[in-house]
Amino acid sequence: MYSLEETSYGYRVKLEGHLQRDDAGALLIEVRAVIRPRGAAFAVLMDLRSSRALPAETQDILRAAIVHFKTAGMERNACILDSAIAALQARRLAREAGVAAGTRTIDVSNQPDWERVALDWLVRAIDPDLN
Repeated sequence: MYSLEETSYGYRVKLEGHLQRDDAGALLIEVRAVIRPRGAAFAVLMDLRSSRALPAETQDILRAAIVHFKTAGMERNACILDSAIAALQARRLAREAGVAAGTRTIDVSNQPDWERVALDWLVRAIDPDLN
């Protein structure tokens, strides 16, 4: 399952459970239909707390969605995670999609105030890796 919502800073994407190919494909279709260049950079919060390791074919589709975000103007991205495996996957996908420099991963087990930390990065460019 997934959800995609527009926010004041850009978009919030939430992935839950074992995202399978069909759900990932539906997300990609929705991303391509909804996300258009805004004329200004925007940010994306990816909430992966309830997500589990993604199958290879699902990763390919999610990578395409990330590339679309980048092409449309995504400047910063915060990935909210609760597992080391998910963090590794998120970092690799960001690197492969060419958005690693603007991506920060936030582990909720180390950051109980993860949402504030993420929004500080997304909206004010306060790097959580430097604080």
